[in-house]
Amino acid sequence: MSLTHVEAILGLCRQAGNIMLLNGAETSRVEETIWRIGRASGASSVHSFVTPTGIFISVEAGGLEKTGMIRIQGTTGINLQKVHEVNDLSRRFERGQLTTEEMAAQLTQIEQVPYYYRLRYQHLAAALSSGAFAMLFGGLWPEFLVGAFCGWVTNLVVSQFGQHVPMFLRVFFAALVGATIAVLGVNVSLATNTEAAILGAIIPLVPGISLTNAVRDLMAGELLSGLARASEAFLTAFAIAVAVALVLSFRALAWEVGWIG
Repeated sequence: MSLTHVEAILGLCRQAGNIMLLNGAETSRVEETIWRIGRASGASSVHSFVTPTGIFISVEAGGLEKTGMIRIQGTTGINLQKVHEVNDLSRRFERGQLTTEEMAAQLTQIEQVPYYYRLRYQHLAAALSSGAFAMLFGGLWPEFLVGAFCGWVTNLVVSQFGQHVPMFLRVFFAALVGATIAVLGVNVSLATNTEAAILGAIIPLVPGISLTNAVRDLMAGELLSGLARASEAFLTAFAIAVAVALVLSFRALAWEVGWIG
């Protein structure tokens, strides 16, 4: 086995791991997929160390060993369809249904698909889920409408910031805008349940995937990745809490000085 083939194995493992980690896969799943691809490619030994910001892989085959790493650039996105496709490809490759060339071509095809669904679909999903959660937390149809509008605005604000803006600030300003509109909606009598309207506004920002992956990584023994993802989820939740607290504090102050009735 030549050094070129070992490098090709390493490239496949890095590419698959990079796609999965960028799109919301938990660390243990990424490491398992890398191991399956490496062994199916003919490697006698495959070792990987995956963190939310980087992947380190060592591959040994035919007496030759190659080590590589890839740094995860930018903020990770969520596209579980890509995670499923790479996971399925690794199983098919392991069963011998794909050649190395076909595997590489399919991974490249998956990688080139845009990370997110079209913005109008994202905004629509955010609006419907926000309105539904507003009703779930005790609101009625007025709260549904206010919550849906606030959820749409919240998702819009997040999408307007570039990747160079930290996630903490994106979430903070989006929650600040969404909660402010929700409170104004109640003040002008478009709705009556402030808590339900605010909850609807911030639902698109809740770090559900990060928290779920943190728990799964910790249960799988991936302590470093689990704690990192848990910290990310905590910072996001903290940003939401600070923004909502500021809006409610300003509302209470405005009530005391008579700015609002």
